[in-house]
Amino acid sequence: MLWALTAVLLLAAIAVAATLGRSAWQAQRVADDRDTALAAGRQIAVNFVTMNAATFDADTKRVLAASTGSFQKEYAATIAQLRPVVTANKTVSTVERAEASLVSGDDDSARVIVGVVAPTTNAATPKAEKKTYRLRLDLVKVGDSWKVSSLDFVS
Repeated sequence: MLWALTAVLLLAAIAVAATLGRSAWQAQRVADDRDTALAAGRQIAVNFVTMNAATFDADTKRVLAASTGSFQKEYAATIAQLRPVVTANKTVSTVERAEASLVSGDDDSARVIVGVVAPTTNAATPKAEKKTYRLRLDLVKVGDSWKVSSLDFVS
């Protein structure tokens, strides 16, 4: 009888430990997904604002590689119009600072707000002017990576 009671208590303890372990694992997975989405949103915003006449193709390819859906189509369509402007003006925009915050998120989508300070020069303004942007990015999980599906400037 004592043996049976010990076995039942042991099985109950194992069941409780397994349940708690699974809950902790799921909570950690959600936290990791949010951290990954936040980091992806921040990097995509940095890539979007970074522009250099000398590296235009590489700059735009980075943005396209991290995009999907309608945003990818719209961005791809604007590259042909943007290239001559950036090249003729010898535009250089780098990111000095980027701060990001996760607005919302779930397993396969997230909304991120990113504030960016971008010193920018061009042929008419050789001394860098610091431009400040606030961007709202909607991200979707595609496979194992987060991609931007919508990007808007917000005030």
